[in-house]
Amino acid sequence: MGMMFGCICLVCFCLLAAKAVTHRCRWEKADRLLLKIHRIVSIVFVISCAIHVVCIIPVLQTRSIAVTATGIAGALILLFLICLCHVIKDGEKKMWWHRVLTLILALCISGHIVAYIVDFKQYQQKVNQIAFEEMELVNIADGTYEGEYDAGYIYAKVEVQIKNHEILAINILEHLNERGEPAEKLLDDIVEMQNIYVDTVSGATNSSNVLKKAVENALMGE
Repeated sequence: MGMMFGCICLVCFCLLAAKAVTHRCRWEKADRLLLKIHRIVSIVFVISCAIHVVCIIPVLQTRSIAVTATGIAGALILLFLICLCHVIKDGEKKMWWHRVLTLILALCISGHIVAYIVDFKQYQQKVNQIAFEEMELVNIADGTYEGEYDAGYIYAKVEVQIKNHEILAINILEHLNERGEPAEKLLDDIVEMQNIYVDTVSGATNSSNVLKKAVENALMGE
C-alpha cells in the first residue's frame, strides 16, 4: 500500500513539475491543460504523500537512515510549500520561493528513490544469501532459546522451547514485515516436522526464510 501511494506521489510531482517546462518552452496547449489540472493534482499529491507516510510508519525501523532522512526532508519541504501558498501574498516573491522549494523537493524525491533502490537491493542480496546448516536436536539441551535474523526489510525474533531433545513450541517475539505475516504458520510445520527444512509459504518466501533462519540461530546459539 505504501509503495502504491509513493508511486502516485511521484506521478503527481512529475505532472506538477511539467508545468514549469511547458511554460518555459511555450507549449501553450500542454501548458493550459496542466494549469487546469494543477489544483486537483496538487491535492492528490498531498493526500497520497500523507497516506504514504502513514503506511510506512509501522515498518520505518526496517528502512535505512538515508531512505528515512530523504523521506522526512521531502515531507517537510512539501509542508513548507503548502504553507507558502497561504502565507506569502506577493505574487513574484511567492513564485520565486515556489520554484526554489520545488527544486529542493525534486532533489529530496530523487535522493529518496535512489536510497530506496540501493537499500532494497541490499535487502534482496541478504535474503538470497540465507543458507541453512545441518542441525541435530539430540545435541541441544532442554531449555528456552532465543534467536533472531535481520534481513533489512524483514526482521524476526523467536523463542524456541526444547524438551527431551524435541521442539516443543516456537513463539514469535517480533516479526517486522510488510506482507509476510502468512509465513508465520510455517512455525507450526517446523514443530510438527522437528526441523527447519519445511516448505516456504507461497507469497511470503522471504519472511519464511527469515523466520526459519531465526529459529536456526536460536538453536545454534547465534
